[in-house]
Amino acid sequence: MKNKVINVLVTGVGAIIGYGIVKSLRNSSYKCNIIGLDIFSDAVGQVWCDKFVQGVRADSHEFISFINYVIKQNNIDLVIPGIEQDLESIIQNFQSLNISVKYVLNNRRLFEVFNDKNKTYTFLANKVGLIPSIFYCNNLYLKALEQFGLPFILKKDVSSASKGVAVIANQRDFDYFLEKFGKDCMAQKKLQIKNHEFTCSVFGLANGNFVNPTCLERELSVEGNTKKAVNVKIDPELLRTITIICKSCKFEGPTNMQFIKYKGKYLLLEINARISSSTSIRDLFGVNEAEMCIDYYIFNKIPEIKAQKYGKVIRYIEDVYFDSNHF
Repeated sequence: MKNKVINVLVTGVGAIIGYGIVKSLRNSSYKCNIIGLDIFSDAVGQVWCDKFVQGVRADSHEFISFINYVIKQNNIDLVIPGIEQDLESIIQNFQSLNISVKYVLNNRRLFEVFNDKNKTYTFLANKVGLIPSIFYCNNLYLKALEQFGLPFILKKDVSSASKGVAVIANQRDFDYFLEKFGKDCMAQKKLQIKNHEFTCSVFGLANGNFVNPTCLERELSVEGNTKKAVNVKIDPELLRTITIICKSCKFEGPTNMQFIKYKGKYLLLEINARISSSTSIRDLFGVNEAEMCIDYYIFNKIPEIKAQKYGKVIRYIEDVYFDSNHF
């Protein structure tokens, strides 16, 4: 099986998740022919792909037919969405896709729940610890002021990479950000979390079980992605919390959960039911999510337990050269 060439389509290769997937595929034990897709002609991830195709926007009417075309033209075996917009469109239009290939998609039935913090919190209420929150109501500011005091957090129900989050110090802040975010938002208690925010991953097996859990204690960049990460051993309380969530949600494939450790408990921030921007970092620690996707989706086998390395990874900026005739 290791000698079989796997044709893999990775979307969004100009973004950190997409080219992280590509790099992980290159580091895997499988021989991969990687076709990269992005809407921008200068997507940086194309330099690590075997072939690059400029695509169409995920919200266009042509997106699904275009994906089907690329699959047929390149004899694709596996499709790995690398950005949320592509993932959402593929899930919503799954019935129109070429089903002769495999797709790295999580629990499609619960996708809208995972994609919305309000729905996630409601779904997991009374099952695991959650950050104290108040869903939107007409007197949200007064209720949050009474329950949490100032400052508190205002957060959009649907957001990612630390966008759609604001610290509220007074009524003027609240009015400004409420107008900016709209009514699909919640207020949360502001916790002192420095050095206590964790991003955890599992590979779900669709039945509530999972393999290769990792836990990164992280520091975020201004873009909202992980800038520095320490791979830490999962303690019994965190493992218990992850297990409860997985049993309830029945994840399939790579899944990311973010927690705050507060007063000895791990409180859930959010769930990203997809490969996250830390995937290339996890690969450096010995857990290659892209390789596990090939194991599971192409060869129908449970990925083997990986021996993890423990240490620190620091991201840095580097440059890629294209000659003047490239575009």
